[in-house]
Amino acid sequence: MKNDKRYVLIFLLLLTATATVAQAQTEVSIKGGAHYSKVILEDGADNRQEAQFTPGWHIGLDVDVPISNKFYIQPGLLYTRKGFTQEDSWFAGSGNNFEVKANYLDLSVNFLYKPRLGSGKLLLGTGPYTAYGLDGKWESDEQVVIGDIVIGDHGDVHFSNDAMDGGDGNSYLYGKPLDYGVNFLAGYEFFNKISTQFNVQLGLANLIPEYSDGTKRDGTFKNIAFGVSVGYKLQ
Repeated sequence: MKNDKRYVLIFLLLLTATATVAQAQTEVSIKGGAHYSKVILEDGADNRQEAQFTPGWHIGLDVDVPISNKFYIQPGLLYTRKGFTQEDSWFAGSGNNFEVKANYLDLSVNFLYKPRLGSGKLLLGTGPYTAYGLDGKWESDEQVVIGDIVIGDHGDVHFSNDAMDGGDGNSYLYGKPLDYGVNFLAGYEFFNKISTQFNVQLGLANLIPEYSDGTKRDGTFKNIAFGVSVGYKLQ
């Protein structure tokens, strides 16, 4: 809980600084919403295993910078919760349900097309994102076990008793902290003030960590998410 409060405080300070330095012609919006996320794992033989989607949320700030009458560059910063659910727990090697919730700071730069449509504007956009994993929790439904996740290059097992790998036997090694990929969005802006949009995020980074001896498991491990957002323009 203390870590969560610290990260939220840092995030709010970043949002305040971004809003302060925004130029007069830019449009600053606060944004929040809900989404579903999961991971896709492919082993060295290209066999795909997909986890189930799990609900999450996001909150942050967008800054629309006009580059022409209908085109904008939109940098944005989000505090977001991603993760996955696996019913047969092939991640953990057991038969019970297994859910992971991972907290990220997500920085994106989208390119927007905003033509006028009716009393508002249509929103179409795409662009790259970079996210950095902070911390999180895992939970086993049937065993009613809860533990911390470890994000980074730590050791060579999923669960660790080593303090260097998270500090207790319930720690779960999630993957590399740095994620990146592509955003796609479509929505509508009402009366130049309130916006709603549908978002898709496709992770391109392979999050499988390198182990302590320098080796790395074959295959890929990637994030994917989709959801909805509501924005309110501050200026």
